[in-house]
Amino acid sequence: MGHYFKSRNYHRKPRVQKQDNPELVARIEKTVARGTSVMTDWERNFLGSILDSAKVWGRLTAKQHGIYQNIETRLDPANIAARASWNDSWDEEKHAAIIFAANYYKANPPYFSDAATRILNDSNYIPTEKLYRKMVENKYVQRAKVNASSGALYEPGSMVTVRDSRSVGGTAWNHRGKDVLILSCQTEHVSAVKGTREYTVLPVGCVEPFTTQERYLKKKR
Repeated sequence: MGHYFKSRNYHRKPRVQKQDNPELVARIEKTVARGTSVMTDWERNFLGSILDSAKVWGRLTAKQHGIYQNIETRLDPANIAARASWNDSWDEEKHAAIIFAANYYKANPPYFSDAATRILNDSNYIPTEKLYRKMVENKYVQRAKVNASSGALYEPGSMVTVRDSRSVGGTAWNHRGKDVLILSCQTEHVSAVKGTREYTVLPVGCVEPFTTQERYLKKKR
C-alpha cells in the first residue's frame, strides 16, 4: 500500500508556483491605459484577464503572450497615429481599388475570404494599410485590373469563329473551326488570366447556346 501511494505521488504533476513579476504587470497596465479609447471590447476583456493572471502567477502562456504582443503593437502611439493618418487619406480611389480586389478574391477563393466579405458588406469599413496593400498591390489583382479595363473583344450580335486548336476547352471543343453568334458577354470580369472573359454564343445551325471564353474565339474571316 505504501508503495502504491509513493508511486502515485511520484507521477503527480508539480504545483505551479506563484511569483511576482511587477515588470509584466506594469507593462500590461500601461497598454490598458494607452488604448482605452481604441480598444475593442474583446481586447479590453482579454487584457483585464491576463492582467489578473500576471498579478497572481507572474507569467503568461505562450498563446496569451503572442496575442498580447499583437495588441500592444497595435496600441503603440506611433501605430495609432499612422492608422489615423491612413484613415484620413482614404478616398474614392482607394475604396474602388479595394472593392475590385474584394470582388476578385470572392471570385477566386480561398485567399482573403473573410476580409473580402467584410469589405463588400460594410461600406464604412476601412482596412488597415497593410491589408490594403496585400490585397490590392499584388500581381494577380493588377493583372485582373488590366484584363477588366481592356474591355470585351467581341460585341453581342457579332459573328466569330471558334478556334480550331487543341487548347480549346469545354463545350467549344465540339465546335472547333465553326462560326458562332455572340449573344452576350461577361461585363464584370475579375480574372488574372488573360482571355478568360466569358461569352454566351450560338453556333450557326444550332438552337442551343453555350458558354465559352474569349481565348477560344477569333474574328470571323
